[in-house]
Amino acid sequence: MNTRSDSEQINRQYYRQLQLETIDLEPEDFQQATLLSRNFDDEAQKWQAYLKILALFALKRWLSDRHLTLDNQIEYLPPHQIISSEPISNLQVGEFKVCLLTNENIVNERIEIPEKMINSPDFAAHLYVLIQVLVEEEEATLIGFIRHDKLINQSLQTNERENYKLSLPELNSDSSHLILNLKYLSPAAIKIPENALVESKSWEKLTTWLEHTFTETWQPVEELLGNRKPIMQMAFSLDKTTEKLSPKVVKKFLKQFQMTQKQRGKIQPDLSQPELSETEVNTALVNILQTTEDEETRWQVAELLWEIDPSHPATGVRRAIDLGMQLAGVPVALMIAILPKPNQRFAVLSRVYPLQEQRFLPANLKLIGLDEMGESLFEIRARERDDYIQFKFTADPGDRFSLQVSLNSATVTKHFII
Repeated sequence: MNTRSDSEQINRQYYRQLQLETIDLEPEDFQQATLLSRNFDDEAQKWQAYLKILALFALKRWLSDRHLTLDNQIEYLPPHQIISSEPISNLQVGEFKVCLLTNENIVNERIEIPEKMINSPDFAAHLYVLIQVLVEEEEATLIGFIRHDKLINQSLQTNERENYKLSLPELNSDSSHLILNLKYLSPAAIKIPENALVESKSWEKLTTWLEHTFTETWQPVEELLGNRKPIMQMAFSLDKTTEKLSPKVVKKFLKQFQMTQKQRGKIQPDLSQPELSETEVNTALVNILQTTEDEETRWQVAELLWEIDPSHPATGVRRAIDLGMQLAGVPVALMIAILPKPNQRFAVLSRVYPLQEQRFLPANLKLIGLDEMGESLFEIRARERDDYIQFKFTADPGDRFSLQVSLNSATVTKHFII
């Protein structure tokens, strides 16, 4: 792999005169960049990916040092964004869309930005940030940034590749201004192109639920669905006095789980003692929740903990919303649960329940999942005598999706961001 690209030579003395901010790159950054760039066969693509990944690590560290967060997981970015010469778009910092320009975008003392990155609703960003990676110096330089509203006011010229050209001095080189924009400016103050489909969407950010921040329409599940018996009663008998799952009952699940894990060669805690305290039960369940690789087991354990210790921090967060007024008076509720996973991803459960005195959902009621562009991801249809329908999936920080509940001609759509 090369150690230096031609673009690293451009205007270094000019950059130093501006006293631009540098970001130290750590040995693990280079190790991870090398590892991730190995996924590509072409040497030029490997080098391009290597520089871009290092630039992403630099941006992430620079933001983190200023109490800001790059929501995207670098290892899960689309491969075509990593190996192409185009900027990396659709990065998310809070509610801001950020476009990262790197070495590959610097040409003859100018940066090149593809037209679609400015005018297309799918790629346009609030802020465009240029970071140059200096491999031999083991550092990156934050050269500057420009807001979308400032960018479109420039007299931009296009080249034969339909890229807009912007001279480097037209960037704002004061990094403190970038911090001020990200921390104190509303994204709405920078108008960017939007699809008509998403223009009026109100996105519910699920990771803020983990910080106990909720919008008013989403209620605690116990309040909205308090009169419904737990899902896990299908597998276990409830305590006749409390109608809840007792530690003795949950021990059955733990023994069943232990038997399954023994068959797989995994060692579990000893459950031979005749009785387990509530604390011991909770500890055993949380241990499974935090270590199991099986998604179905993860949700079974979460269900059990919701019943015996609903406030336990390991169980994630769940909330529900009454859709009756919006769904032609049909008494149903949408429940969403979000559960952190060990690999910094999130397990998401969507479930539709009947409300009031209804035991079952109306036949043919549908729960539909949509991606950010409105394309269908899944569709679950209620059958006769279904007391709920559900869908479980895994998502990454920054992912957007919508859930649609429909019956005949009535439809309600809710929009979410991780």
